[in-house]
Amino acid sequence: MYEVETSQPPDLVAALCETWPRIAELLADLETEAMAEARIGGLRHIGAVWYAQGGVAEVLTELGLALAERLKLSQGLVVSELLLAYGAAQEEQRTREWEARLLARASELDGLHRIISAANSTLDLDTSLQTVVETVAQVVGVEACSVYLYDKHRDELVLRATRGLNRAAIGQVVSHLGQGVTGWAAQLGHPVAVRDVWQDPRFNVEPQLGEETFRSMLAVPIVLFSAERYQFSADKLQGVITGQTIGPRDFTQEEISFVEVVAGELAFFIANAQLYQQTDERLHQKLRELTTLQQVSKSIAEQIGLRDVLSLITEKAVELAQADRASIFQMGDDGHLQLMATYGGEGDGVRDFIIQTVRDSRPLAVMNAYQDARFPELAAVARREQFHSLFCMPLRARERTIGGICLYKREPHLFDYEQVRLLSTFADEAAIAIENARLYEESQRALAIKSALLQEMHHRVRNNLQTISALLAMQLRRVEPHSQGAKALRESAARIQSIAAIHNLLSREDVGVTTVNAVARQVVESAQSTLVHSDAPVRFAIMGDEVRVGSRDATVLALVINELISNALSHGLAAEGGSVEVEATLGVSQVMVEIRDDGPRHPPPPRPPHSSGLGLHIIETLVHQDLGGDFRLIRDDEHGWMRAQVCFPQHIIDEVGETL
Repeated sequence: MYEVETSQPPDLVAALCETWPRIAELLADLETEAMAEARIGGLRHIGAVWYAQGGVAEVLTELGLALAERLKLSQGLVVSELLLAYGAAQEEQRTREWEARLLARASELDGLHRIISAANSTLDLDTSLQTVVETVAQVVGVEACSVYLYDKHRDELVLRATRGLNRAAIGQVVSHLGQGVTGWAAQLGHPVAVRDVWQDPRFNVEPQLGEETFRSMLAVPIVLFSAERYQFSADKLQGVITGQTIGPRDFTQEEISFVEVVAGELAFFIANAQLYQQTDERLHQKLRELTTLQQVSKSIAEQIGLRDVLSLITEKAVELAQADRASIFQMGDDGHLQLMATYGGEGDGVRDFIIQTVRDSRPLAVMNAYQDARFPELAAVARREQFHSLFCMPLRARERTIGGICLYKREPHLFDYEQVRLLSTFADEAAIAIENARLYEESQRALAIKSALLQEMHHRVRNNLQTISALLAMQLRRVEPHSQGAKALRESAARIQSIAAIHNLLSREDVGVTTVNAVARQVVESAQSTLVHSDAPVRFAIMGDEVRVGSRDATVLALVINELISNALSHGLAAEGGSVEVEATLGVSQVMVEIRDDGPRHPPPPRPPHSSGLGLHIIETLVHQDLGGDFRLIRDDEHGWMRAQVCFPQHIIDEVGETL
């Protein structure tokens, strides 16, 4: 650039021709031009080039005066044309600069729009951060852009998104506050721009990122400002956004301001996203806890043994509360606590400390067993049993306290409100399960006692019936063997032995429960020993379903089967014997017992025995009144059978064999 200090240089045109070759060419063309319009156009061209090459208007005026004299033109014309062209070029340059600024502002606004849209469209932090680095790199015109988030618990910046650097380093590269350009900006709380990082001692190269080729760097902290905007503190720091270029570069204030605006928007988005993630994590944690509680309740409900229930409760309590150990204490009738189960360790040293809590039915929390002024002697127990924190909950069932459950932590831990609510619900479920298991064991013991008493009763009744049967046998030896009295005594003895056999059966099997086939076998064995004669052999067969009956129905059914077998032996099979079959069938809530003999195939006895009809009368009475069923006697000549069918409803059998 040529500047003139005086208004009359010795030879301005010559000096310009030596300094600016381009101006010299234009002046030479102007002097050779003869036409006036062409000369004016040349003057305008000189004015535009003069501005483009940085010449000042004052020297251009001096040049116009000199040219007017050499070209023999009016000074006013020459100077005005030069200055008009100079001014037009200046305005055109300003217009281009404003257009460039407007385009830059439009690009920034578009970038902000994309960033805000990404923040509003999703709460996925990583996806939005990647959109931010892509947008900032495009708008600012940098080859690399990255976002570091500040981890308050670890007090370090962690790379979460990048463009232009090694993406495999995301989540791996960390930077501490005050270290490197990134950490320096985070510590200061304002932007740091470095033209050449290799000349700046604060720069630390990170091999994992592959940033050796980059020179300039801009680091802008992401700060969540409150009403006191300029009062920076570490608790407001959210992270740092950086931009890097391959060549040295001076970042303009507009570029820095744009990245600051982006950082401000990003700060609110990060805060909202982290809050959402924390809420989402809490909801998921709540869901996991409730699912675990449901599974625990189901598992506990499936157990019925008290010991198994206690072991399962302590194990699940450790799992649910994320504790190190759990113990269950039971309140005795004397008001003292007894350790019933433990999981994760041994020891009952806290029993004397929690007794009042259990008695008063209120939770007890000890965050530091070594410093709790309420229990100065608890420190020795904690040291011996290796725990630091203690939480005890009473176990209440049916409006009374049955014990307590204690949770132990080896590290200091505060059980918050949500945990206490969850554990209280668990304690209620556990208390009910323990009480149910206890009642079940008591009922099992009572049932065992009752079973023993019933067996003893059946045994005594059987012995008494055997005594009566023996007395009848003694009486039978004193009467005429073929007389009606002897027959009546034999039938009575058979009936009594049948009843005795059923009591013997019931005393050996499940208390008060047997089957029709078992009853039939007992009756058949008794009949074979008392009613069957060797000169008229009889074959017995028992078949059909295994139909369960209670003690009352079994006794009645034994008498009915005995009478029917006795009737078959006396009438159909008395001459030469034959076959007797007993078959039980279970229908829809109905039991049918059929006693059939092949008497029609055999000749009648030599002398028809005298019959009083007492046997059939007994059968009908027992079937109709005691069993609530029907009795039918059918002669089946086609197949050669006499069929006696007894049908009665199947009664529901309770735990002791009684029908309901």
